Amino acid sequence: MNDNQPVGGIYVYRGGRAPNNITHAVIDESVKVIDEGAFRDNPFLHTVEMHDGIDRVREVAFECCESLLYVNLRRIKILDSFAFSDSGLTHVDGDDLEIIRDNAFQGCLNLRKIALPSLRIIESCAFEGTDLRELNLPEVEQIGVCAFDSNSHLRRITITLKANLFFIDPLTDDNDKIDTAFDSCRIDKVVLIGSIHETISSLHMERWRNDMTKEIDQINQMVSPHKTTVIRWWLQSVCSRIEHYKTEHLKVLKAATVLLELALWKAKLSEKDEDESSDCAKVKRIKIDVEDARSEARGSCGAGMNIIIKNVLPFLELK
Repeated sequence: MNDNQPVGGIYVYRGGRAPNNITHAVIDESVKVIDEGAFRDNPFLHTVEMHDGIDRVREVAFECCESLLYVNLRRIKILDSFAFSDSGLTHVDGDDLEIIRDNAFQGCLNLRKIALPSLRIIESCAFEGTDLRELNLPEVEQIGVCAFDSNSHLRRITITLKANLFFIDPLTDDNDKIDTAFDSCRIDKVVLIGSIHETISSLHMERWRNDMTKEIDQINQMVSPHKTTVIRWWLQSVCSRIEHYKTEHLKVLKAATVLLELALWKAKLSEKDEDESSDCAKVKRIKIDVEDARSEARGSCGAGMNIIIKNVLPFLELK
Protein backbone atom coordinates (compact mmCIF):
# COMPACT_ATOMS: atom_id res chain seq x y z
CA MET A 1 0.00 0.00 0.00
CA ASN A 2 1.13 3.55 -0.73
CA ASP A 3 2.85 5.21 2.21
CA ASN A 4 0.76 8.31 1.53
CA GLN A 5 -2.38 6.45 2.60
CA PRO A 6 -3.14 5.82 6.30
CA VAL A 7 -3.28 2.25 7.55
CA GLY A 8 -5.89 1.58 10.24
CA GLY A 9 -5.76 -1.01 12.98
CA ILE A 10 -3.06 -1.34 15.62
CA TYR A 11 0.64 -1.48 14.86
CA VAL A 12 2.78 -3.17 17.54
CA TYR A 13 6.13 -1.43 17.76
CA ARG A 14 9.08 -3.71 18.65
CA GLY A 15 11.95 -1.38 17.76
CA GLY A 16 13.60 0.23 14.78
CA ARG A 17 11.71 2.33 12.27
CA ALA A 18 7.91 2.11 12.09
CA PRO A 19 5.97 2.52 8.81
CA ASN A 20 5.08 6.10 7.92
CA ASN A 21 1.36 5.50 7.37
CA ILE A 22 0.11 3.87 10.59
CA THR A 23 -2.54 5.56 12.75
CA HIS A 24 -2.38 3.58 16.03
CA ALA A 25 0.75 2.24 17.74
CA VAL A 26 1.20 0.08 20.83
CA ILE A 27 4.71 -0.15 22.24
CA ASP A 28 5.58 -3.79 22.88
CA GLU A 29 6.49 -4.81 26.43
CA SER A 30 9.97 -5.84 25.21
CA VAL A 31 10.84 -2.24 24.23
CA LYS A 32 12.71 -0.24 26.89
CA VAL A 33 13.89 2.58 24.59
CA ILE A 34 12.02 4.04 21.62
CA ASP A 35 14.63 4.31 18.90
CA GLU A 36 15.87 7.41 17.15
CA GLY A 37 13.46 8.49 14.40
CA ALA A 38 11.08 5.61 15.16
CA PHE A 39 7.88 7.42 14.07
CA ARG A 40 9.38 10.51 12.50
CA ASP A 41 7.43 12.34 9.76
CA ASN A 42 4.30 10.21 10.15
CA PRO A 43 1.36 12.54 9.34
CA PHE A 44 -1.31 9.98 10.32
CA LEU A 45 -0.19 8.73 13.72
CA HIS A 46 -2.59 9.99 16.39
CA THR A 47 -2.51 7.31 19.13
CA VAL A 48 0.52 5.86 20.92
CA GLU A 49 0.05 3.49 23.87
CA MET A 50 3.10 3.36 26.12
CA HIS A 51 3.86 0.87 28.92
CA ASP A 52 5.53 1.31 32.30
CA GLY A 53 8.83 -0.28 31.29
CA ILE A 54 9.96 2.41 28.83
CA ASP A 55 12.87 4.49 30.14
CA ARG A 56 13.73 6.78 27.25
CA VAL A 57 12.60 8.30 23.96
CA ARG A 58 15.49 8.88 21.57
CA GLU A 59 16.19 11.80 19.21
CA VAL A 60 13.48 12.85 16.71
CA ALA A 61 11.42 9.74 17.58
CA PHE A 62 8.10 11.54 17.04
CA GLU A 63 9.25 14.63 15.18
CA CYS A 64 6.67 16.07 12.77
CA CYS A 65 3.90 13.68 13.83
CA GLU A 66 1.24 16.28 13.10
CA SER A 67 -1.78 14.18 14.11
CA LEU A 68 -0.41 13.13 17.50
CA LEU A 69 -2.38 15.27 19.98
CA TYR A 70 -1.72 13.59 23.33
CA VAL A 71 0.91 11.36 24.86
CA ASN A 72 1.15 9.75 28.30
CA LEU A 73 4.83 9.25 28.99
CA ARG A 74 4.13 7.32 32.21
CA ARG A 75 7.40 6.08 33.68
CA ILE A 76 9.73 7.54 31.02
CA LYS A 77 12.61 9.48 32.59
CA ILE A 78 14.47 11.02 29.61
CA LEU A 79 13.36 12.67 26.37
CA ASP A 80 16.20 13.23 23.94
CA SER A 81 16.66 16.11 21.50
CA PHE A 82 13.76 16.93 19.14
CA ALA A 83 11.84 13.88 20.45
CA PHE A 84 8.42 15.47 19.80
CA SER A 85 9.39 18.65 17.97
CA ASP A 86 6.91 20.08 15.44
CA SER A 87 4.27 17.51 16.40
CA GLY A 88 0.57 18.20 16.95
CA LEU A 89 0.62 17.70 20.74
CA THR A 90 -1.86 19.70 22.79
CA HIS A 91 -1.03 18.21 26.22
CA VAL A 92 1.48 15.86 27.83
CA ASP A 93 1.56 13.81 31.05
CA GLY A 94 4.84 12.53 32.43
CA ASP A 95 4.80 11.65 36.13
CA ASP A 96 8.39 10.37 36.28
CA LEU A 97 9.98 12.44 33.54
CA GLU A 98 13.22 13.95 34.89
CA ILE A 99 15.22 15.27 31.91
CA ILE A 100 14.05 16.99 28.74
CA ARG A 101 16.87 17.52 26.25
CA ASP A 102 17.23 20.47 23.91
CA ASN A 103 14.40 21.21 21.46
CA ALA A 104 12.37 18.20 22.61
CA PHE A 105 9.01 20.00 22.18
CA GLN A 106 10.17 22.88 20.02
CA GLY A 107 7.57 24.06 17.54
CA CYS A 108 4.63 22.22 19.12
CA LEU A 109 2.40 25.17 18.35
CA ASN A 110 -0.71 23.71 20.04
CA LEU A 111 0.94 22.46 23.25
CA ARG A 112 -0.93 24.19 26.08
CA LYS A 113 -0.75 21.84 29.04
CA ILE A 114 2.06 19.78 30.57
CA ALA A 115 2.07 17.78 33.82
CA LEU A 116 5.68 17.12 34.81
CA PRO A 117 5.88 16.87 38.64
CA SER A 118 9.31 15.15 38.72
CA LEU A 119 11.08 17.20 36.06
CA ARG A 120 14.59 18.30 37.14
CA ILE A 121 16.39 19.49 34.00
CA ILE A 122 15.03 21.42 31.03
CA GLU A 123 17.63 22.00 28.33
CA SER A 124 17.86 24.80 25.78
CA CYS A 125 14.86 25.53 23.52
CA ALA A 126 13.00 22.53 24.97
CA PHE A 127 9.61 24.27 24.76
CA GLU A 128 10.44 27.07 22.34
CA GLY A 129 7.47 28.22 20.29
CA THR A 130 4.76 26.27 22.15
CA ASP A 131 1.44 27.64 23.43
CA LEU A 132 1.83 27.01 27.17
CA ARG A 133 -0.32 29.14 29.47
CA GLU A 134 1.16 28.15 32.84
CA LEU A 135 3.98 26.05 34.26
CA ASN A 136 4.12 24.00 37.45
CA LEU A 137 7.70 22.82 38.04
CA PRO A 138 7.97 21.75 41.71
CA GLU A 139 11.26 19.81 41.33
CA VAL A 140 13.08 21.70 38.57
CA GLU A 141 16.80 22.31 39.19
CA GLN A 142 17.98 23.80 35.91
CA ILE A 143 16.36 25.65 33.01
CA GLY A 144 18.37 26.10 29.82
CA VAL A 145 18.69 29.13 27.54
CA CYS A 146 15.60 29.91 25.44
CA ALA A 147 13.83 26.96 27.10
CA PHE A 148 10.43 28.69 26.86
CA ASP A 149 11.27 31.34 24.29
CA SER A 150 8.36 32.64 22.18
CA ASN A 151 5.62 31.34 24.50
CA SER A 152 3.63 34.54 24.13
CA HIS A 153 0.68 33.25 26.20
CA LEU A 154 2.72 32.05 29.18
CA ARG A 155 1.45 34.01 32.18
CA ARG A 156 2.10 32.00 35.34
CA ILE A 157 5.02 29.87 36.57
CA THR A 158 5.36 27.87 39.79
CA ILE A 159 8.90 27.00 40.92
CA THR A 160 10.94 26.16 44.01
CA LEU A 161 13.67 28.31 45.53
CA LYS A 162 17.00 27.75 43.78
CA ALA A 163 19.59 30.49 43.29
CA ASN A 164 21.21 28.89 40.21
CA LEU A 165 18.04 27.82 38.46
CA PHE A 166 18.90 29.29 35.06
CA PHE A 167 21.71 27.87 32.97
CA ILE A 168 24.21 30.52 31.87
CA ASP A 169 25.93 29.80 28.58
CA PRO A 170 29.70 29.83 29.29
CA LEU A 171 30.44 30.54 25.61
CA THR A 172 28.85 33.97 25.49
CA ASP A 173 30.01 37.26 26.97
CA ASP A 174 26.89 39.09 25.87
CA ASN A 175 24.79 39.75 28.97
CA ASP A 176 21.72 40.26 26.82
CA LYS A 177 21.94 36.64 25.68
CA ILE A 178 22.59 35.01 29.06
CA ASP A 179 19.11 35.08 30.60
CA THR A 180 16.87 33.97 27.76
CA ALA A 181 14.78 31.14 29.22
CA PHE A 182 11.57 33.19 29.14
CA ASP A 183 12.24 35.53 26.24
CA SER A 184 9.05 36.76 24.53
CA CYS A 185 6.88 35.52 27.43
CA ARG A 186 4.42 37.74 29.28
CA ILE A 187 4.65 36.31 32.77
CA ASP A 188 2.62 38.26 35.32
CA LYS A 189 2.58 35.74 38.19
CA VAL A 190 5.47 33.82 39.79
CA VAL A 191 4.63 31.45 42.64
CA LEU A 192 7.33 30.13 44.96
CA ILE A 193 6.57 26.75 46.53
CA GLY A 194 8.39 24.25 48.73
CA SER A 195 9.94 24.17 52.21
CA ILE A 196 10.81 27.90 52.10
CA HIS A 197 7.38 28.71 53.54
CA GLU A 198 7.81 26.28 56.46
CA THR A 199 11.20 27.83 57.17
CA ILE A 200 9.74 31.32 57.20
CA SER A 201 6.90 30.34 59.55
CA SER A 202 9.50 28.95 61.99
CA LEU A 203 11.63 32.10 62.16
CA HIS A 204 11.94 33.46 65.70
CA MET A 205 11.08 37.12 65.07
CA GLU A 206 7.81 38.31 63.54
CA ARG A 207 9.59 41.11 61.68
CA TRP A 208 11.85 38.50 60.07
CA ARG A 209 8.80 36.58 58.89
CA ASN A 210 7.18 39.72 57.56
CA ASP A 211 10.35 40.78 55.77
CA MET A 212 10.69 37.39 54.03
CA THR A 213 7.04 37.43 52.97
CA LYS A 214 7.57 40.88 51.47
CA GLU A 215 10.76 39.71 49.75
CA ILE A 216 8.93 36.81 48.11
CA ASP A 217 5.91 38.86 47.08
CA GLN A 218 7.92 41.62 45.44
CA ILE A 219 8.44 39.63 42.22
CA ASN A 220 4.75 40.07 41.43
CA GLN A 221 4.88 43.81 42.12
CA MET A 222 7.46 44.47 39.42
CA VAL A 223 6.60 45.76 36.00
CA SER A 224 5.35 42.98 33.73
CA PRO A 225 6.57 41.07 31.85
CA HIS A 226 9.13 39.43 34.13
CA LYS A 227 12.23 38.63 32.15
CA THR A 228 14.54 35.81 33.13
CA THR A 229 17.12 38.30 34.46
CA VAL A 230 14.61 39.70 36.95
CA ILE A 231 13.48 36.25 38.12
CA ARG A 232 17.09 35.09 38.51
CA TRP A 233 17.98 38.18 40.53
CA TRP A 234 14.88 37.70 42.69
CA LEU A 235 15.68 34.04 43.43
CA GLN A 236 19.21 34.94 44.45
CA SER A 237 17.92 37.74 46.66
CA VAL A 238 15.40 35.48 48.42
CA CYS A 239 18.09 32.80 48.96
CA SER A 240 20.50 35.35 50.43
CA ARG A 241 17.88 36.87 52.74
CA ILE A 242 16.60 33.54 54.11
CA GLU A 243 20.16 32.33 54.79
CA HIS A 244 20.77 35.55 56.76
CA TYR A 245 17.70 35.00 58.93
CA LYS A 246 18.49 31.31 59.42
CA THR A 247 21.89 32.38 60.79
CA GLU A 248 20.23 34.91 63.11
CA HIS A 249 17.72 32.29 64.20
CA LEU A 250 20.55 29.91 65.13
CA LYS A 251 22.20 32.62 67.21
CA VAL A 252 18.97 33.04 69.18
CA LEU A 253 18.78 29.29 69.75
CA LYS A 254 22.33 29.13 71.01
CA ALA A 255 21.72 32.05 73.37
CA ALA A 256 18.64 30.26 74.67
CA THR A 257 20.64 27.09 75.38
CA VAL A 258 23.11 29.13 77.45
CA LEU A 259 20.23 30.53 79.53
CA LEU A 260 18.83 27.03 79.90
CA GLU A 261 22.19 25.74 81.09
CA LEU A 262 22.42 28.51 83.72
CA ALA A 263 18.87 27.77 84.88
CA LEU A 264 19.65 24.07 85.27
CA TRP A 265 22.83 24.89 87.14
CA LYS A 266 20.97 27.19 89.51
CA ALA A 267 18.28 24.57 90.12
CA LYS A 268 20.95 21.97 90.87
CA LEU A 269 22.67 24.24 93.36
CA SER A 270 19.35 25.03 95.08
CA GLU A 271 18.61 21.32 95.33
CA LYS A 272 22.01 20.70 96.96
CA ASP A 273 21.41 23.57 99.40
CA GLU A 274 18.10 22.03 100.47
CA ASP A 275 19.70 18.63 101.02
CA GLU A 276 22.24 20.21 103.34
CA SER A 277 19.81 22.36 105.33
CA SER A 278 19.67 20.20 108.49
CA ASP A 279 21.68 21.28 111.57
CA CYS A 280 23.96 18.30 111.27
CA ALA A 281 24.51 18.94 107.63
CA LYS A 282 25.34 22.58 108.34
CA VAL A 283 28.23 21.52 110.57
CA LYS A 284 29.58 19.17 107.95
CA ARG A 285 29.05 21.65 105.15
CA ILE A 286 31.69 23.96 106.65
CA LYS A 287 34.28 21.42 105.65
CA ILE A 288 33.04 21.17 102.07
CA ASP A 289 34.85 23.06 99.39
CA VAL A 290 32.10 25.27 98.01
CA GLU A 291 33.79 25.61 94.64
CA ASP A 292 34.00 21.84 94.27
CA ALA A 293 30.30 21.58 95.01
CA ARG A 294 29.48 24.20 92.42
CA SER A 295 31.73 22.50 89.91
CA GLU A 296 30.02 19.17 90.57
CA ALA A 297 26.58 20.74 90.20
CA ARG A 298 27.55 22.38 86.96
CA GLY A 299 29.00 19.11 85.71
CA SER A 300 25.77 17.24 86.41
CA CYS A 301 23.60 19.80 84.69
CA GLY A 302 26.14 19.94 81.87
CA ALA A 303 25.46 16.29 81.14
CA GLY A 304 21.82 17.21 80.70
CA MET A 305 22.78 20.12 78.50
CA ASN A 306 24.82 17.83 76.28
CA ILE A 307 21.67 15.83 75.69
CA ILE A 308 19.75 18.99 74.83
CA ILE A 309 22.43 20.36 72.51
CA LYS A 310 22.99 17.02 70.79
CA ASN A 311 19.38 15.96 70.33
CA VAL A 312 17.17 19.01 70.66
CA LEU A 313 19.10 21.90 69.13
CA PRO A 314 19.56 20.25 65.68
CA PHE A 315 15.83 19.55 65.65
CA LEU A 316 15.12 23.25 66.17
CA GLU A 317 17.56 24.46 63.51
CA LEU A 318 16.03 25.62 60.24
CA LYS A 319 16.70 23.69 57.06
